[in-house]
Amino acid sequence: MEHMLQSETKFIADIYPGILSSDAEAKLNYLLSALESMDARTASELERINMSSCDEDLKEFVTQQILADHAARRLPLDEAVEDLRAQFRATIADDSD
Repeated sequence: MEHMLQSETKFIADIYPGILSSDAEAKLNYLLSALESMDARTASELERINMSSCDEDLKEFVTQQILADHAARRLPLDEAVEDLRAQFRATIADDSD
């Protein structure tokens, strides 16, 4: 559940203000915020499961289901973030030529 934090995106935007357009920066910030929220919600669900008095086998089953669902929901957002990062890297490469 790792991703670049919004503060890191802001840092990149400050260093290369002309490279990361405000539209791309807004999209990236939105995506990273959504990922952060999803991760926090999943962590909360997992903590609740771990603290419950349910059978360990049931806990393991539910935990695996939560993680699988989380990964499936997260994948499109991760791909969109990587697309924006690729555009950013391509722009940097073009500017350095």
